[in-house]
Amino acid sequence: MKIAVIGGGIFGITTAFTLGEEYDVELFEKNNDLLKAASGSNQYRVHRGYHYPRSMETVLEIMKSENSFQKIFSQATVNHYEHYYCIAKKNSLTSATQFVDFCTKNGLEIKESVLDCVQKDSIDLCVRVKESVYDPKKLKKLSLDKLKECNVKVHLNTEVTDKIFEEFDKVVICTYANLNVLLDKFPELQQEYQFELCEKPVVKLPSSFQNKSVVIMDGPFMCIDPLANTELHLLCNVTHEIHQTNIGKFPEVNEEYLHLLDNGIMKNPSHTNYAKFIKSSLEFFPEIKNAQHIGSMFTVRAVPPRVEDTDERPTLVKKINEKIITVFSGKITTCVQAANEVK
Repeated sequence: MKIAVIGGGIFGITTAFTLGEEYDVELFEKNNDLLKAASGSNQYRVHRGYHYPRSMETVLEIMKSENSFQKIFSQATVNHYEHYYCIAKKNSLTSATQFVDFCTKNGLEIKESVLDCVQKDSIDLCVRVKESVYDPKKLKKLSLDKLKECNVKVHLNTEVTDKIFEEFDKVVICTYANLNVLLDKFPELQQEYQFELCEKPVVKLPSSFQNKSVVIMDGPFMCIDPLANTELHLLCNVTHEIHQTNIGKFPEVNEEYLHLLDNGIMKNPSHTNYAKFIKSSLEFFPEIKNAQHIGSMFTVRAVPPRVEDTDERPTLVKKINEKIITVFSGKITTCVQAANEVK
């Protein structure tokens, strides 16, 4: 049986080599390399569930999938950083007590801590947690090795058309933000998503942040994460990282942003909210005023629409018909489980 997998992100890659163990599989990617879009421009966090106290479904999905992810990608996981979650004193959607109860209920380890780099007056709780990040370079190497080992034929710079459905017995679409493009013959099966054009600033931070990941919960806040095996950090901000957003079947991106998209770390980008990232972080991280902006990464993220109450991030595998399966990517740790579901 001949199978085409469309999309060279981590979900497409994992699906391709998992199916490649038994079938004749070809992987198609429109960019000039694998892992260039959302898989290559994010916080690189290996989630364990702490991030989602308002979505039990997301937490359970992440916890269920953790072992299968580590079994294949453990060599790309970096465990020597310290990870902290803080509950903001004001405007948090989850209180300190609720967060502790949530972690206890789900067996998520926490240890109350004090952090020099965090302004004590701005938070109600600071806990050290057991989480990790992944090294995107190592993840890529492991992915390429697995594709080779399973004899998956990889096509780069290849924009797929409807002809693919005639040329292959089965087609698995793992194109994330572009999931609806190949379903134009099945408009009733196209889903609405919320598309967000996101910026991830890469920074050099003062020494008090070294080897630390800090998440401020739970609302319009921010987090800082080490960029694995470098001396740099990534900034995330729920409000300021989003430059444009639309709800619909396809992302709408203004032309002036196109050159920034999925292009790695862009130095001195023509559009940036970096100053807003820093200004809004000062309340929690006073020393962040001494950060140095190295550049920013830009990508389009797709999430289910209207989920502000729960902030859920599900992974959804859907059988469209006897020939076509779609995979909507949630958190990276669910990629192996999703691939097994496709199989």
